[in-house]
Amino acid sequence: DSDNEDVDYEEEEEEEEEYDGNDEYDEESDYEDEDEEDYEDEEYICADEDEVECQSMLLNDNECEEAGTVKRCKASCGFCAAEEASEAYGVKQQISSWEMMEEWNELQLYMSRKEAGEINDEVIRDDECRNHQDLCIKWAVDGECDIPAERNHMVAMCSPVCQTCHLESPCTQFIGAENSGTPALQPGDLNKLFKRIATASDSFDRLQLEGIIKTDEINTEDGEWVEWMKQYQPNVLEVNPWVVTLDNFVTAEEAQHLIGVGFDKGYETSTHYGGASKNAGGSFRTSKGVFYEWHGDNAVEQIMERIERVMGIPPIYAEDIQLLKYEEGEYYKCHHDYHAEFLQNPGGPRILTFFLYLNDVEEGGETKFEDLDNLTVTPKTGRVVIWPSVLDDDPLEMDDWTFHEAMPVIKGQKFGSNLWYHQYDFQTPHKLGCGEIQI
Repeated sequence: DSDNEDVDYEEEEEEEEEYDGNDEYDEESDYEDEDEEDYEDEEYICADEDEVECQSMLLNDNECEEAGTVKRCKASCGFCAAEEASEAYGVKQQISSWEMMEEWNELQLYMSRKEAGEINDEVIRDDECRNHQDLCIKWAVDGECDIPAERNHMVAMCSPVCQTCHLESPCTQFIGAENSGTPALQPGDLNKLFKRIATASDSFDRLQLEGIIKTDEINTEDGEWVEWMKQYQPNVLEVNPWVVTLDNFVTAEEAQHLIGVGFDKGYETSTHYGGASKNAGGSFRTSKGVFYEWHGDNAVEQIMERIERVMGIPPIYAEDIQLLKYEEGEYYKCHHDYHAEFLQNPGGPRILTFFLYLNDVEEGGETKFEDLDNLTVTPKTGRVVIWPSVLDDDPLEMDDWTFHEAMPVIKGQKFGSNLWYHQYDFQTPHKLGCGEIQI
């Protein structure tokens, strides 16, 4: 809901997750959503599908230009040997088309000229002139070396293939560096965050009696904050893991403003980023969404200040707001907002989802947590649902219990907004075009 989940960000998306098409994230994305269908990582092996058949063919370059031949006979066409040789210039590349083979040949020529001193450009980062990701050649074939939004990322991660060993990039600061910034959550902070919200709920006395909230965990200096929170009627739906709702968090006017922004920016078909899911086949996500960089929008700035007061986490840790639209029959199947691949990005993994419903849905459109006894949250204008994606004792590890889905809209439309928090500063590397840099 993250009802619509994932694109970087990288994306990201997210929604009931995902990475969706971020307006900015789409066009200038730090994390592109690769595929609408879920996938599981498999060990990559370069080989002929039928070694005897491929070797019996007198393959020449023309035959290897055929896409079908390349797929069946990667080794015989020389692709596997090229992949092995690419390790001389950094991370071994995946080469799966003749266009990529041609790009590989250009890379070799560039690097040999550089090593021979035939390139006059002063090399100011010689030690970093290597490919740091295995898809550099693919990205180059896709034209990403020349896309302004991808330039910093490609210069840092794929200098040999982009022929930019003489250029500096702000993204190089993230390569090979462990996340040294301040984490949003220390072990134990997740429970503290939700227990603090729960102190303003009608469930507070019951949670104390059950020993879920202990007396020594109550901050006596929070009285003013608790009274402020009560206006949003916190409702604790689950405690292991936490799922909490707030009501009337935005006014009808604020909700309409966000819906209008989505139309102005242009809702795009959402995609599933390819993280954890329970895909039963078929279309995985049919909603539409757009990311909104909200700075300078006074109405949204006020909402963000409110959110920060609730969460206690600065917005620099969050992705841009994702605005979502579901028409009748549209949905987002069961998925998780956590993506393990984000562990290698500067911002770290998604840790929390703050989902805001922007309208009453005539029928359907609920957010359902099937592993929590099918816990279901009904859309309502101004209602918020908050849940974690990670464990309290290890904020880098996925909480397997918070899979969720956006149920199909049966009648009417559904509008919402997603805010995903990361463990580390997300906005700084994202704005530099470095959201997909692997640390």
